[in-house]
Amino acid sequence: MTPEQFTQALSHTPESFSVMVKDVPIRYRRWPKPNAPGVLLVHGHAAHARWWDHIGPALHHRFDVSAIDLSGAGDSAHRTTYSSRLFAEEMMAVTHHAGYASPIIIAHSFGGTLARVACFLNPHWAQQLILMDSVIPSGSPIRLDSSKVVKTPSTSVRQTSRPARVYATRPIAMKRFRLTPRQPLRHPHILAHIAHHSFRESEAGFVFKFDRAVFNKIIPAPDLPTGSEMMARLQTQTSLVIGRKSVFFDPATPLGEKNLSTATKQLANHQIKMIDDAGHHLMVDQPLSTIETLLALTADSA
Repeated sequence: MTPEQFTQALSHTPESFSVMVKDVPIRYRRWPKPNAPGVLLVHGHAAHARWWDHIGPALHHRFDVSAIDLSGAGDSAHRTTYSSRLFAEEMMAVTHHAGYASPIIIAHSFGGTLARVACFLNPHWAQQLILMDSVIPSGSPIRLDSSKVVKTPSTSVRQTSRPARVYATRPIAMKRFRLTPRQPLRHPHILAHIAHHSFRESEAGFVFKFDRAVFNKIIPAPDLPTGSEMMARLQTQTSLVIGRKSVFFDPATPLGEKNLSTATKQLANHQIKMIDDAGHHLMVDQPLSTIETLLALTADSA
């Protein structure tokens, strides 16, 4: 996606909305299309709705599209505690507020974990779930009190234990913005846009919008089955889109081989799509291929 194509996509400005969920305002951005099927875009950990700003307009040709800021992220408020059921309630509240009768859910990374839980807990909510480079764990039950689903435990500890970083100006803050996990940068103009909207101004300076203590605040959910067990019982039509260069699905590593094996046991070949030359952050690495893949997967719903 060239800078010109990216700028053209951003010219399709969405509308901003808010819905209250358990006393916390949940923000979302919407590209409305009357009488069209609804799509909800769900960001990953430490991300926000603006990651989808260049993807939403392309899907808008067929769908009514909304991108959510989950609590603790983006322009939504932080909570004192979080839970998988609360995140599910937030996603459902946005789709109900937007008037989506049976939405398509497209969710990246940790957002895919949360969306999978939401579809499991509410089997009649969504007509389709598309997981974007989101790992399906086969081990212990989903507790959602660590980031091991999409990050290493050491990364989680560092993120939640360090004090908030404050930057004097937005440009200085943006220079410190990094993708996690690290990967080659192919579209700096996309990353700059995401970085710009990842900070808010405080009295002390510019700070990250996301709640750095989110994993420490998440209430465990030991009653939920493992990810693979959940997938086996999931009633929602599900697909998985993988970056061929994603560190989480690299067949050359034990972790990647295990994640690929789990995915292929739960999903048929036609339900798994690979995007060439893309790492974990598909919409940043290969936005045009990501759009093409999403439109193909949702063709029967348009």
